[in-house]
Amino acid sequence: MLNTKQPVLRRFWYAVMPVDHLKEGPRPFTLLGEPIVLFLDANGEPAALEDRCCHRTAKLSKGWCRNGNIVCGYHGWEYDRDGKLVMIPQFPFEQPIPDAKARSFRSQTRYGYVWVALDEPLGDIPDVPEDLDPGYRRIDQFYDKWNTAALRLMENSFDNAHFAFVHKNTFGDIAQPRPEKYEIVETDYGFRAETIVPINPPESLSHGQRADNAPGVFPVNVAVHAIGAPRAFV
Repeated sequence: MLNTKQPVLRRFWYAVMPVDHLKEGPRPFTLLGEPIVLFLDANGEPAALEDRCCHRTAKLSKGWCRNGNIVCGYHGWEYDRDGKLVMIPQFPFEQPIPDAKARSFRSQTRYGYVWVALDEPLGDIPDVPEDLDPGYRRIDQFYDKWNTAALRLMENSFDNAHFAFVHKNTFGDIAQPRPEKYEIVETDYGFRAETIVPINPPESLSHGQRADNAPGVFPVNVAVHAIGAPRAFV
């Protein structure tokens, strides 16, 4: 079985999309091979359903939102945030709506992103206390599609030996290719890893604009949450 097909992975929370991306209407996303549709309900909270109308299997992400519900673009069938079918426009007013629904998934907003868990989550969304600390600010770097495996992506986050080469035209210091040692601290949710990376400061930071008192270095602090799963160290 592929690592990404392990059923336990469905029981974690995943940050899948900036919540601002839903302001224009439903958006599709594939999580662990599961096609889902994301949209905002009447309270502006994110909802996540299987991207499949239970009528003729059309993609709900091709439809639109109305009063916090999602409308299938094929025949206009309408679903609420829990996936319950609430409207069939072809039915006369007096005809009851069948007890049908699209599969729904747990979803909520945290740190500016929509988080989704496909099955009963093993724990809460990871806590980032700095997000509420006025001494810090959140910077959204990018939202891109990477054609790579999830574990390879995580590996890149820990790899402090590539900065000098991949980022040599910005902050990477090719004269200092040797990576510093990681400090690993076990926690009740997994572990935290911290290291220092020597950098070549960009020109825009060379005139007193640096945010710390250690020119030429910046800390890398990565937290790995492995709730209910074996702990692994990189």
